Amino acid sequence: MVDRRRVLLAGLGLMALAQTADAHGERIVRIAVARDADAELLAAAQATGLRNGVRIEPVRFADGAQAGAALAAGRIDGSIAQHAPALALARVQGSALVAVAHTVTYPMGLYSRNAARLAALPAGATVALPADAEGQGRALLLMHHYGLIRLDTAAGLQPRLADMRANPRRLKFQRLAQARLAPALADTALVALPFDAAAAAGLAPARDAIGMEDARVPFANVLAVRAQDREAPWVAATVRSLHADAVKGFILARFNDSVRRPW
Repeated sequence: MVDRRRVLLAGLGLMALAQTADAHGERIVRIAVARDADAELLAAAQATGLRNGVRIEPVRFADGAQAGAALAAGRIDGSIAQHAPALALARVQGSALVAVAHTVTYPMGLYSRNAARLAALPAGATVALPADAEGQGRALLLMHHYGLIRLDTAAGLQPRLADMRANPRRLKFQRLAQARLAPALADTALVALPFDAAAAAGLAPARDAIGMEDARVPFANVLAVRAQDREAPWVAATVRSLHADAVKGFILARFNDSVRRPW
């Protein structure tokens, strides 16, 4: 007599295999994106991916948190929608996601309508910072990098104004919601703009900022997968595809250093 339970289990296994491989035998890899630039990056990696045996399919989410939740639940295979600190925070909160490679950095920039360079920023000038903890921390770290302020070395990746240990130019600070940052350029000496806020205002950091984050800041985005998939062959193939020479050339040609490559 045929064991119907074994037949059913075998059928389910074949169905699962069909869901992850296309008609040409490539392993379908569904990767979360949260920006148009994320999707463009995956498209640039597609040709190399096919040669490596993977067909990369972007899945759009509103933000990195939603993408991470979908990945943790097994609805997708990977995500490039979060940076490393966000992924680390998710692990602290119980998520079993790991970073396997860097993708790109969406740099914060320092913008001014009055000063052509940071050295020309006058004493006592007002600086507008993002009101949220992450944005404010990145802005302060960027200003510390350029020597405008000095932060406590123990402040970590989310310093606050209270962590400032030196302010030689006696700069004044105001915290604004992200939607109010770009308009503040009209009457504020210096504005720290996250990448998305700058892009929405038609600004590109490499072209318009007088200071910007380096490609290798801790806030570079990463390819995240579930911990149990870390050593899977399709993960290595996907990383090779994302780090291909064609992708390297695409990033520079398409974004002119306003989206930066940390690898």
